[in-house]
Amino acid sequence: MSDYLNRTVDGDNAPVTYYPGWVTLAAVPSVRGTYSLTTQADRNAAFNRFQDLACHGVTLRARPQHPVLVGRRQVRFEGLPTGQLHQDGSSYTAQTINLHSDQRDPDGPNLMSQRTLELDLVTLVQAAAAWAAETGAAGDLMLSAALHRYDGSDKLVRLVVTESAFQRSPALPLPAAPAETTGDLTAIVTDKREAVVVACALVSDLLADMGAHQPHILTPEGNILTDRLNDGLRHELTGWES
Repeated sequence: MSDYLNRTVDGDNAPVTYYPGWVTLAAVPSVRGTYSLTTQADRNAAFNRFQDLACHGVTLRARPQHPVLVGRRQVRFEGLPTGQLHQDGSSYTAQTINLHSDQRDPDGPNLMSQRTLELDLVTLVQAAAAWAAETGAAGDLMLSAALHRYDGSDKLVRLVVTESAFQRSPALPLPAAPAETTGDLTAIVTDKREAVVVACALVSDLLADMGAHQPHILTPEGNILTDRLNDGLRHELTGWES
């Protein structure tokens, strides 16, 4: 991640200039799969398959962009998202978080969209489970989610729930510890609500470290409260029927 975000090409600004904050998800199945990733043809086929699988998430934000990058027994990709797919069904994916300055207090804490984070974690959980199942992995899926900033800034962060009703949450650093949980792989793949349950558990722990009592749009029962989404987020929610 650091190498990609700090790399400059043809004099352009490094990606970290525009995307300082990220949420990452590492996934490891308890029963490993097998998917050949030793040749360029293997990696291209796996990448194309993962692109298709990512289209079935609640949003499309886990769908990777070309080019397909080489890695030892893995597929790598950079951009939005950035990640790695391993031949045993494990994976690592990262997506930007909506982290920006407060127009009313430019020198104060950064603001972060809580609703975007919640939706992104559902999408990343679905994509990780889909890849694990594609490799033939089975059993439980162990998941670890974390928030990072790569711009070297020590600015504190406030959560923003809605644009119209800004709630003054405490200004805190991004959590240092990841959130971890385990879910049934088959259930996550076959039932979108189970993916929401798992994502809700992860985001609840991350939000608690940032002073939020609970998620705003995800419920422990596996629902997405679409009436709490703005038009932009509702438009992104292509894979969910309430």
